[in-house]
Amino acid sequence: GFYRPASPPAPGSTMTNSVTAFAPDFKMPRTWKSSLAVDIKMPWGVIGTVEAIYNRDVKVIYSKNINLVNPSPLSVAAYPWDNRMIYPVTANGANNINRLSNPSPGVLVPSASGTQSLTMIMSGNEKKGHYASLAIKLEKPFKNGFAASVAYTKTVANNLFDGLGDQPFNLWSLVQTVNGANTPQLSHAVYTVPDRVIGTLSYRKEYLKHLVTTIALVYQGSIDYRFSYVYGADFNRDGVNGNDLIWIPTAAQVQQMTFVSHNQNGIIYDQAAQRTLFENYVQQDKYLRTHRGQYAERNGAQSPWRNQLNVKFMQDLFVMAGKTRNTLQFTVDIINAGNLINRSWGKGKQANAAAFFAGNASILLPQNQTALVPGGAVVPTFKLQTDRGQMITRTFRDDVSTFSTYAIQLGLRYIFNN
Repeated sequence: GFYRPASPPAPGSTMTNSVTAFAPDFKMPRTWKSSLAVDIKMPWGVIGTVEAIYNRDVKVIYSKNINLVNPSPLSVAAYPWDNRMIYPVTANGANNINRLSNPSPGVLVPSASGTQSLTMIMSGNEKKGHYASLAIKLEKPFKNGFAASVAYTKTVANNLFDGLGDQPFNLWSLVQTVNGANTPQLSHAVYTVPDRVIGTLSYRKEYLKHLVTTIALVYQGSIDYRFSYVYGADFNRDGVNGNDLIWIPTAAQVQQMTFVSHNQNGIIYDQAAQRTLFENYVQQDKYLRTHRGQYAERNGAQSPWRNQLNVKFMQDLFVMAGKTRNTLQFTVDIINAGNLINRSWGKGKQANAAAFFAGNASILLPQNQTALVPGGAVVPTFKLQTDRGQMITRTFRDDVSTFSTYAIQLGLRYIFNN
């Protein structure tokens, strides 16, 4: 009731500027899942484990804005390498099939000559997408109380939508694409860890008939996340900011790009300076450097490899109560113990780009996207992104949060009838 207007409009007299609908044949999501695992006793008492998992999307939800007109190729002669599809200018609802007008305050009605946009999100089903992982593990228990293991997991996942957001509109607007959110392409899923290594070393000693001491070291090395390189504006004019994947120019193309002069902290960065800065940025970025002359992939870029060492200490005091054991256990967990030893160890990295959100990183800010005409002579102009008040020069910086610091956790529990 809080959101109802003081004077509700008469039914049928006005409509919202955002409509959500479901296709008549819409089905709830369905997934095929399969797995196969094998444990093998190997020489010298080593136990080997291999596990493969494969999931395939049979029915997955998609959302599209069915009120958008058909886009056209950019086709600018002086900018031939990026020929993505773009929509008419969004002002006055020009990129909409159906528009709205505002004849009186608080009233929106359909009108062929309307000046306001109408978003019509239709949700239906697709069947593209899969997930596969392969895990290999070797473990060895020793007779003197020592035990060790090492495991590696490789994960590959492709989908059309990452499922971010909490409504059908988000399912459409938060997908990174080249030709618009209505035409998503199968690409890397954002919610997987591509590579992970886990190693453990533990020692357990029971003594004095009532005491047990356990010490364990756990190492984890992994690529923690994926992200997408996008323009920091609505480059293709589909009505969504920050979801347009960039064209990664070659060195020669960088020298042909147009940049507007930028005053940062009293220093003027002209076109030549920004070309140099952008070229240097591409050279220091592994993903951009190896994918020049093509569009960036959705979630194609990855975070640097991160190492973390955890330490666990457990001290048990037990007594026998009949045939069962009752134990008082004290534990100390040192999470990211390497950072306790050296402040440079165990740190996470985050992208420097100011628009890093929902898996997006923006390094180029389009300046004249509303002036672009398909087949015209106007070339795109850009401005280089800034980072904490300075021109951006590097992809990553230290994540200065508790994610990068050590933590110590103390525990005490009573275990009975064990």
